Amino acid sequence: TGEKFEVTCEVENYSRVGEALEQNGVRVEVKEVTRVPNNTVDLGVDDARKVLKLLEALDDHDDVQNVSANFNISEEAMAQLTVE
Repeated sequence: TGEKFEVTCEVENYSRVGEALEQNGVRVEVKEVTRVPNNTVDLGVDDARKVLKLLEALDDHDDVQNVSANFNISEEAMAQLTVE
């Protein structure tokens, strides 16, 4: 029906959870281990602009494979940034 879900679990259960989903007929599009922060920081427009610029620079660097972050940008701040 086009529904998508994100399943999270402890890293030690990663393989078991993935196998259980597939054995029960759930098609898994992406299966990966990611870092999830315990705490997050809400960013205003100015800080969000700086952080997004830094993340873009890191993403463009050939030696960087993955970037993890612990920030939230409100929909309002993101809308303002996309207008700029």
